[in-house]
Amino acid sequence: AYGYTKNKKCPPPSSFRYRQLKNRDLQEDKATYRYEPKEVYYMITIECNQKCSKCSHWKNKDKGKRLLPEKIIKMLFDIPSVKEFIIVGGEPLIFKNEIRDILKGISKTKIRTTIITNGVSMDKDFIDFVKDFDIHIVVSIDTLDKEHWKFVRGSNSFDRVMKNFEYATKILNPEKLSIQSVLAKETEKYIENVAKYAEKIGLYHSQQLYVQEGFEGNWTSIKYENTEAQLYENLKCIAAGKNLSIMQNGDIFTCFQQSWIKGCETALGNLNETEIKTVLTSKYTKRVYKKMISCNLPCKVLKCNIE
Repeated sequence: AYGYTKNKKCPPPSSFRYRQLKNRDLQEDKATYRYEPKEVYYMITIECNQKCSKCSHWKNKDKGKRLLPEKIIKMLFDIPSVKEFIIVGGEPLIFKNEIRDILKGISKTKIRTTIITNGVSMDKDFIDFVKDFDIHIVVSIDTLDKEHWKFVRGSNSFDRVMKNFEYATKILNPEKLSIQSVLAKETEKYIENVAKYAEKIGLYHSQQLYVQEGFEGNWTSIKYENTEAQLYENLKCIAAGKNLSIMQNGDIFTCFQQSWIKGCETALGNLNETEIKTVLTSKYTKRVYKKMISCNLPCKVLKCNIE
């Protein structure tokens, strides 16, 4: 998930997009409940091969039996409304073979797959494999300073990541690759160089404001005024009805923060036990959806929920 701002002087919010979403809220107040997710997030692992200071995911280990790729593939076929499948972690490319199987399994659909990666395992073989699929790879780069990189990543992986990334720029079309930076006090003075690098090589560069909740890292958030996020604070949660989130063990949630909402702590179901169509139409899912609409957690204004 990403909340974007271009620089300290944030651009004015999109009033057109705001009106669209406000009108959506008015329409949904009158409409019959229907949960037709357009974006499915799959946390393929909570493990990571770096020790980034901005989060504590690398301290975690996956629990329970792994969800088979076949289950994910079937789920995606069973939800006709899905347009985007986003694989996150942890570090997703720890399980490259599972990703390969999923990409092959959904290759005849119109679903685009996005992978958020730290780039360590994004090697030549993987790029050569994915280049012909409908895919977008987002690589996390918070600094181009090799010494500061060690602080950010907790390891000396700069040369390896940049070698992988530079190969990817030669093989993948620009629309299949982008850079994401996390903006905090610890990275603020370094991100301008990352942005210039992205512009130089013709790639999209996004900036995500650092959010402490859910990551439990050691970075310091920056408070900006006049951000796009502030415009959406009074709207219903935009992820409600749009997003669906799957955990590595098969647990199904509306979003990864669903359990933070009072009365919604339990998963909607599990792909190993229940068909996704049954889950999406259950009374409990409807109750969670209604609570999510009025949820006021910080994540509701992240860019992935607004766009």
